[in-house]
Amino acid sequence: MKNHIRDYATAAFRFYAEQDMSADEYKKKIYDEALEDYRKRQESEGISFPIEAAIIRAERAVNEKLAEIKDMEAVELTVAELRVKPQGRAIVQAIEIVYFKDADKELEKGDIHSRVHTAEIYIPASQKTVYRWLRNARKLFAEKRGLRI
Repeated sequence: MKNHIRDYATAAFRFYAEQDMSADEYKKKIYDEALEDYRKRQESEGISFPIEAAIIRAERAVNEKLAEIKDMEAVELTVAELRVKPQGRAIVQAIEIVYFKDADKELEKGDIHSRVHTAEIYIPASQKTVYRWLRNARKLFAEKRGLRI
């Protein structure tokens, strides 16, 4: 798999974990924040709160984050599909250990390798197997997201 797909999928898994909510919850959060922001802005300017304009503004805010939402949905679909496969629980554990851990922090050099080693011990599975599982999970994510592989 090409490096840009690997990097994109890895970032999407980490973004999903960082949000700590489902794609639908994230979408609702964006929508609600946009409505609240619009309401506060209107009140501070002494203008009435026209509902239709607020809804349009909230829908626009969601559309601006559509790529992030689609990434989160693809991660959810990937994890759901993996869970029902043979060894699916172990594969999802590998994703959680390697990609979901400290998702709010930048990856440092060697972090992935170190986490794969942790997964290798915890699951247990060979290092080669963990890397294969992660590669397959990234590929499945790319398919769910509609990316060219």
